[in-house]
Amino acid sequence: MLSQRLRIARKAKGLTQEELAEHVCTTKGTISNYENNHSTPPNDMLRQLADILEVTTDWLLGRTNDVTANTAASAPLAKEQRSLDELLQEKIDDPDDYYFLDGYLDATEEEKKEIRRYWYDLKKQLKVRQVRETRPPSLFDITEELKKK
Repeated sequence: MLSQRLRIARKAKGLTQEELAEHVCTTKGTISNYENNHSTPPNDMLRQLADILEVTTDWLLGRTNDVTANTAASAPLAKEQRSLDELLQEKIDDPDDYYFLDGYLDATEEEKKEIRRYWYDLKKQLKVRQVRETRPPSLFDITEELKKK
C-alpha cells in the first residue's frame, strides 16, 4: 500500500523520484526502493515524505483513504486531493489498466511479488536485446474496431 500511494502522491505533485529524493535528502535509489516495495522508510523519513507530498502518514500507510488531515489548514490541499483522485480515476478508466490492476490488487502478496519479479525480468530482457517496446492495441481499441465492422 505504501509503495503504491507514495508513487501516486509523488506523481500528483509532479515530482520525479530524483526531485523527491532531493527534498528529503536521500537518493533516487532509496525512493525507488520505497516505491517498488523493496524497503520501507523509517518513521522520520515517512513524516518528511508526507510533509513534502502534502498527505498524511496514515494515508501513505493505507490506514485511511482521507488524503489530508481534517483541519482548517488542510483546505488548500483539496487541489492535491483532487489530483490524486483524478490520477486513480485515469487508471480505472483505461480498460487494460483496470483489468490488470483489478487482478493485481486481488492477488496475494506472494503473487504480487511474482508478478513484479516477472515484469522486471521482462524489462531487463528487452533492454539486453535492445528490443523496442511496441504497444499492442488496447482492449478498448479492439472493441471499438469490432463495433465499426
